Amino acid sequence: MKIVALSCTQRRLPSLTDALLDAAVSGVLQEVGDAQIQRIRLIDHRIAMCEGEDTCLDPEVGRCTVDDDFAHVVELAEGAQAMLLAMPVYAGNVPAVLKIFQERLKSFMNARHRPFGNLLVGTIVHSRTMLTEPALGALFPWYLRLKNKNVASACVTQNGHQDLTRTAAPDLCVAVGRQLGMSLAAVRSPADDRTALPVVQSPVRPRCGDPAASPSGG
Repeated sequence: MKIVALSCTQRRLPSLTDALLDAAVSGVLQEVGDAQIQRIRLIDHRIAMCEGEDTCLDPEVGRCTVDDDFAHVVELAEGAQAMLLAMPVYAGNVPAVLKIFQERLKSFMNARHRPFGNLLVGTIVHSRTMLTEPALGALFPWYLRLKNKNVASACVTQNGHQDLTRTAAPDLCVAVGRQLGMSLAAVRSPADDRTALPVVQSPVRPRCGDPAASPSGG
């Protein structure tokens, strides 16, 4: 089972984004010990902006014609079943390096197989002050277009903390990873191999107006 760990920071290592992503990866491995983790740091690859020519949508071309590392990054994710995505908030939205990558994936709009699509996803968003939730929300149109299913998210804000890695933030990220891992395990295991929870019947309660429901006395 292959899982992409996509770091969308624009900082070189070490970075807080990568530390939180590592925590989420550890959570996945707690649930899916045989998972193959493919780490991708977008900033480490040369990915140019989309030139908006739309020649990639021509059936006779069928691919992006910009000469850079984009095709290699797509190849790294080949065969993945899930993705952990971690990103900081820049100017209240997704980082430019991720937005550029999203736009370049448009070249597969008419393809039968869309890279970074049909995945279970766990998402981590962090910021210095606020706006983590709007930035997270900005990802969902992209997820929907790629037919991805986000199964867990964590939004953490630094505020007055000097080092988020010394707060509960890594534990939240581990939980995101574990939830993704459990979702993958549920997909991989046949339903009848999983223990069914007992059905708990609520006791019958008297309905309004029934003698048993009326208070005694007048």
